[in-house]
This record gives sequence, C-alpha cells and structure tokens, in this order.
Amino acid sequence: MGFTLAGHDGEGRYYLSAAGPDPYSLVYTPGQSGLDHISYIVADQAALDEAAARLANANIAVTRHDPSPWNPGASLRFSTPAGHTLQLTTGLIADTPIASTTPRPAIACRPIVCDHVVVRCSDVPSESAFAAGTLGLMESSRIEAPDATPVMTFFRASKLYHCIALAQSTSNGLHHVQFTLKDGAAVFEAWEKMRSEARVELLWGPVRHGPGHNIACYFRDQAGHVIEYSAEEEVIFDDEAYSPMRWSVEDPRSLDEWGTRPPETML
Repeated sequence: MGFTLAGHDGEGRYYLSAAGPDPYSLVYTPGQSGLDHISYIVADQAALDEAAARLANANIAVTRHDPSPWNPGASLRFSTPAGHTLQLTTGLIADTPIASTTPRPAIACRPIVCDHVVVRCSDVPSESAFAAGTLGLMESSRIEAPDATPVMTFFRASKLYHCIALAQSTSNGLHHVQFTLKDGAAVFEAWEKMRSEARVELLWGPVRHGPGHNIACYFRDQAGHVIEYSAEEEVIFDDEAYSPMRWSVEDPRSLDEWGTRPPETML
C-alpha cells in the first residue's frame, strides 16, 4: 500500500504514515473489522473550543482527551446521529491541497494524505442535517434517486471537494477510506503495481468520478476494508458563487465518466 510504519503503542495499535506532513494517516487497532473513528484537524485550541460549544448547544455528548505521545494536540470525540465516532484535534491546516505541495514520492503507490472518508448511513437526510447544521460543513453535491431522495451526499470543510460523503445504506458503518496520490499518473502506476504484485484484492478502476472529477481506483486491504487511491479532486475556490450540483443515480457519469461500474460488493 506504500505506507511507512511510524510506530505502535502498548495497546497494539499500529500507526502508518503517508508522504505528507501528518505524523500518521492510518491506524490499525486490535478488534473486529470496522471503523474506530475518523479524525479531523482544526486550526487551534480556540477552534476546538468553538466546536465543543456548538456540539454542546446541539446536546451532543463530547469526550475531551489530553495530549498523548501519539496525539500531541488536545482533542475531543463525539458521535454522529448514525453512530460514527468523529475526533477533532489541533494540528497543521494547509491553505492549499497538500498533494500539490508535496514532492512526488519515489514509490508510485505511496499515498500523501487522507482527504476523505465515505460512510454508510441508514438515514442520509438526518446525518446530512447534522453535518451541515451542527458541524458547519458545506454540501458540494449529491447523487439522487429518481424521486430526489439522496443516495450519496458530499460535504467539504475547506476548498477540497469533500472531506466526508454519506452513502445511503441499510446499515451504518465504513464504506471506504480514501488517500490522495500525487496525480492521475500515480493512480495508474499504483494500480499496475498492485495488479502485478497481486498482494491486494483489486476492486474497481481506474475511473474518473463525476462528483469531484477525481481519478480513482479501489482495492481491499488485508483486513478487508475498501481503500480508495485517487488524485486531481476538484477544488472549490468561491463558496459564495458555488451551487451544489445534483447528479442522477441513473446517470452513469455519477459513478464513472469513463463508463464503468463498480462490483456489487462495493455498493
């Protein structure tokens, strides 16, 4: 997968770093396969306190955590209506997409940063209302059923097209976690490398998504989680002028502008 082992702790967690500035981008924790938590960085302690106040006003229980060797900044955790655990912590906030300022890694499949996660939700409208109303995220687009019911909704926190997407499902949990490579060529190189080495299960790709217009490929890690490697995600510069796009689930470009479909096991 191209990560570097940054270290492990006494509870058996393994911390993997990518090529970007974050000390680690992926953590494997002992236990059943699934999602432990999703971590997002805020600018400083004042921003963390503001987030805590917003959550308290919405009657959301918050657990605060002191700095630790593997999390040097203060942090807080809370659950969304769908039961997904989110963490907010202080750290480096980049004004531009991190991949654009990071030198090309020597290994094609080496990721640079985790830019988004997609979670399954049994009630996308409720989870969307929480994302927008309580967390202050901005909707970038949605994929809709013929009756206008949202099938997937994409939210951003900054200029990058999305930091989280909510996918309609019969259950709640992780759909996939994404990592950004240097550019589109790196996505193709990574796909070919993984295919030739045959050490992971390749699922779908390379594709170019309609929402976000990123070039992507998908595979399973050794724990069975779906991983996306992608690049060239759309950047939204003017929030005031931007209107969230609507894609029909019947439009094949909502999945892949190049015309392919994912396997049923991914849906």
